[in-house]
Amino acid sequence: MKRLVVVTCLVLLVFVALNSQREGDLKNPCQNMTKSQKQQCWQDQMESTLNSAGLDQAFTLMDQLFKNEPDFASDCHGFVHLLGEKAYLLFSEKKDFQLSEKSSFCGYGFYHGFMEALLQKTADMTEARRFCEYADAELKKTTADAGGACYHGIGHGAVDGSDPRTWGDPQAMITPALSLCEMVSNDEIPSPRYGKLYRCVSGAFNGLEILSTSGQYKLSLNKDDLFWICRNQPKHYQEACFTQFVVAVMNITGNDFAASAEIIDSIKEDTSAIPALQALVVELVNQGKTDYQQTLSFCRSLSNRFQIPCISAFAEGFLKYGPPEKEYVEAIKFCSSPLLEEFEKSSCFEKVLSLLRIWYTVSKSESICWEVDPKYRWQNCKY
Repeated sequence: MKRLVVVTCLVLLVFVALNSQREGDLKNPCQNMTKSQKQQCWQDQMESTLNSAGLDQAFTLMDQLFKNEPDFASDCHGFVHLLGEKAYLLFSEKKDFQLSEKSSFCGYGFYHGFMEALLQKTADMTEARRFCEYADAELKKTTADAGGACYHGIGHGAVDGSDPRTWGDPQAMITPALSLCEMVSNDEIPSPRYGKLYRCVSGAFNGLEILSTSGQYKLSLNKDDLFWICRNQPKHYQEACFTQFVVAVMNITGNDFAASAEIIDSIKEDTSAIPALQALVVELVNQGKTDYQQTLSFCRSLSNRFQIPCISAFAEGFLKYGPPEKEYVEAIKFCSSPLLEEFEKSSCFEKVLSLLRIWYTVSKSESICWEVDPKYRWQNCKY
């Protein structure tokens, strides 16, 4: 009788375990898959959620995946880029579409994908501008950069939808894209770094770099001078070009940050070299290289002109690639670290606090700022 009871208990335990596993599989259908299978599964999940529950719920799912799936988090910008492409299809078909305040997640990749899809399908710059104005007005209380990210997406799409007759000639491909940016933005030249024209132009060079690195449209990188296309641009467009082609440098060096910094140091003008170096260092966080001491040693080993910008860019990397809605936490923690010298802390906080409105509401930005030691507060925490 005892043996029967034991066997019965074991059977029940196995049943419960199997049932729990099935429930776990239903809650997380992508868990027992290879990395490539998971990526496709996540894409399918996000698209299904978008179609059935709307954009806000799709972003909520993305937030959950970011927190629980390291492989998803490492390419979050790419996934939200795809979400933007799918969201445009809903928008273009006049289906229910409500722009989410969560569209800033993962470096605003949503707008890049949305605008690329719009321009590839319609090439309608008036519609593109109208959507960016809508995004800016809809979300201006939440974030100061929705419109800017949208214009960056216009630049992206303008290059990716270029005239096939220009393929293989990067200058011939970029010139009409820059003209379109000038037309659609209505900004004065030169445009401030976070102005519409600058963001659009940076998107155009971003698109050109991606196509060149991947060998699409008969393009390739000039490995002897990765920045040659940037040197040939008008002065007011060079910074945007150099910062975007940093990814090409990383590709050539195999993500060797020291070797990449050495190549960037060949840029003579500080106005282009320093932003390019900062664009490089931001990617440390994206690559998971977040050790404070290692980063500080790296920054302090660079040319004098790069040392402080390097430290502040590392903090910015946490804002760009940190967990949605909590991006600031690690940035503030780094700036507060006793490993930093006093003058390094000051520059670090100035950078981070000045960028908070890109991600957060005025009230949240001010709340974060007021938690910082008073001697590091920037412009009295007024946003």
